[in-house]
Order: sequence, then C-alpha cells, then structure tokens
Amino acid sequence: MDPHDWGRAMALAVTRLAEQLAPDDSDDIHTLLVGRDLHLKISDEPAGVMIRVSTGPISDAG
Repeated sequence: MDPHDWGRAMALAVTRLAEQLAPDDSDDIHTLLVGRDLHLKISDEPAGVMIRVSTGPISDAG
C-alpha cells in the first residue's frame, strides 16, 4: 500500500469521526476533536486495510 494512501485514509477516518460528533449547524467540525483522546485500530481486510478512529468522553486532566 502506498504511504500516501495511509495519509488519505487517516484524514478520511478523522473527518468522518468529527462529522459524527458535530451538531448539524457546526461550522468547524474538526475543533470538536481538540483535547480528546483518539483511539486508532488498523485491521487487515481482503480489499486492503481498515482504519478505525474512535474517541470517548473528554478526560478531566485537572
């Protein structure tokens, strides 16, 4: 797999996560990810690689 494909796949996964978190009227969806812990899972699939990005509640760093 071309390394450029990995970058595009990561960008798409993060964008889709931000879209799921954003209210419908949000202008800058990516700011919703600031301060969150992101979880990354990469799995081998017959058609290539599946990249999943998820997050949980914002932790209180105190």
